Amino acid sequence: FRQNADNKNFRFMSPDETYSNKLDEIFQATSRSWQWPIMSWDKDLSQDGRVMEMLSEHNMQGLMQGYVLTGRHAMFASYEAFLQVVSSMVDQYAKFLTQSRSVAWRGTIPSLNYILTSSGWRQDHNGFSHQNPGFIDDILRRQSNFSNVYFPSDGNVTLVCLEEMLSSVRQINALVAGKTLEPRWLSTELARQQVSEGLMIWDFASDENPDIVMAACGDYPTKETMAAIDIIKTECPAAKIRCVNVSSLTTMGLGTLRNVATQKKFDEIFTHDKPVIFNFHGYPQTLKSILFNYDVHSHRFDIRGYKEIGSTTTPFDMHVRNETSRYDLAIAALRQLGRCGIMPFEEAEHRAAIYQAKIDENTAYIKTNGVDLPEIDAWVWPAARGEAQAAEEAWHGQTN
Repeated sequence: FRQNADNKNFRFMSPDETYSNKLDEIFQATSRSWQWPIMSWDKDLSQDGRVMEMLSEHNMQGLMQGYVLTGRHAMFASYEAFLQVVSSMVDQYAKFLTQSRSVAWRGTIPSLNYILTSSGWRQDHNGFSHQNPGFIDDILRRQSNFSNVYFPSDGNVTLVCLEEMLSSVRQINALVAGKTLEPRWLSTELARQQVSEGLMIWDFASDENPDIVMAACGDYPTKETMAAIDIIKTECPAAKIRCVNVSSLTTMGLGTLRNVATQKKFDEIFTHDKPVIFNFHGYPQTLKSILFNYDVHSHRFDIRGYKEIGSTTTPFDMHVRNETSRYDLAIAALRQLGRCGIMPFEEAEHRAAIYQAKIDENTAYIKTNGVDLPEIDAWVWPAARGEAQAAEEAWHGQTN
């Protein structure tokens, strides 16, 4: 907003959720647009504010469309579950984009850009009603090949994705990112490589000639996958693991509109024949439909994601209920390694039972204490152990 102060052609749309989505640092540079009298007790309001905030997703969508069609720029941030309120409007805009391609006098226009945050994986206080990743499906069903959905794994990747979105034209872009403090996995340089390629082998967590592929798409699924890799390596040091991260999807396949993964690249990344355990942010069927773009033997892909099993519960228990937790992933991987002969089958089953017991232990613990076991939140990647960690920032906003 400070860099845009002279042009004043960028606005931020929010259905009364800027504080709730932890985006209130925006108010260090601008304020909410408010044309009525401003009282002494009012906060973050001014007549020339660049934030358009109203508890009406429909109004926000209409304002953004009109603003963008004049050649200006906007970002619409909302709870992930409630952007579906405007799905029909987005669909009509997509039809407009399709038709306008053949109209010679229609000039280049900036893209519609969305931030989907306060995701279902961290709706432990609101519960089932706030757990819905369906807007992702609405975007990916558009067949005219102008939609990107970004799933950054960390803050650095998020910044690169936002840069890509704001510099694009004639597209509909969605970025799916949580609002909690999570690990920073990639440097800025690697983050740019990740976003450019759309899917990438994380060498720092991978072995040559893998026995199994552990893949993730989304920030919270990535953390659980990385923790699972740590467990697998501890329980079966001989296992060779490849870690793959997918940062974007399109209707046409994995990657971005500019760089959709080909069959050749798909095979290079996921191998031709090794088992793949894939932890996904959204509905498993969403990812399965994308995989139909490739020649895939479905039996070797174990797709995990949100299965519409929600509740008002702890963050880790949300993963357990949907079988996306580090323990569920480790159990699946250990059993797969046992079937493949990488470790004795009986030993694999024994180790799997240990981690099932850990799941049961945490389930009992949360019923008494209301939070997950400390060891779950305290986990860090082995290479980072002993280093100073950033603390979750103080937050004084709304809690809805």
